[in-house]
Amino acid sequence: MTRTLFSRNSLAALGAICLACLPAHAQVEIIEPVGDFQFGKVAVHSSATQTLRVANRGPSPVQLGKVISSIAAVSPLCTGIGCAMVIASDFTIPPESDGCSNTLLQPGAVCSALVRFVPSGPGSRGSQLNVFMPNAAYALRGLGGTGVSQPLDCVLDWAEKTFPQLLTAPTMTSTASAFHVRCYAQGAICVGADTAVPTPDQPSVYAYQAQANPPLQRLDYLSSLSRLAQCQ
Repeated sequence: MTRTLFSRNSLAALGAICLACLPAHAQVEIIEPVGDFQFGKVAVHSSATQTLRVANRGPSPVQLGKVISSIAAVSPLCTGIGCAMVIASDFTIPPESDGCSNTLLQPGAVCSALVRFVPSGPGSRGSQLNVFMPNAAYALRGLGGTGVSQPLDCVLDWAEKTFPQLLTAPTMTSTASAFHVRCYAQGAICVGADTAVPTPDQPSVYAYQAQANPPLQRLDYLSSLSRLAQCQ
């Protein structure tokens, strides 16, 4: 699995790229969604689906190729904790609901497919949907969604409201080593839980401050803080 970090603005830029990259296939149009796919917030390892619909607006049949999630056209523009991640494998087209791949689309006909988002980790994630056609032409849409680490994200949202002077300028929750983590005050403090990999004990919440001694301090069990924050 290839991972590249990129800025949130680059997701929006995907939608500005031409829908048909060769004039010969301008008759093929993605009619749903009108803009990019935006799946919103989805719990890590849970799923959400949206429908892709492709129409042949021209007078002759068009042979479609594969419909895939790809990162080929995305440039790495952002690095560090809190950046959006391009992870093509978080967005899939289940074969059993793919009515577009390798279809001969007749004039006036419409095909459809389901696009599934299953975030493999927390934070903003994206890719690009390509509907391929002969001679390397393709129609495309941007793919975007946010993975939510529950109940950690709920606990961190509660903590930010409880300690607004301390937990300033939050990043998005992301993965750092064994932790799902969110950082504050330009990285001066990070708070996270050891939920990125299985641990022998139940998950705990830790605070990391480079200037502290020791820099990593355990705060409490995640379940205890979840009850305190009244997370569902």
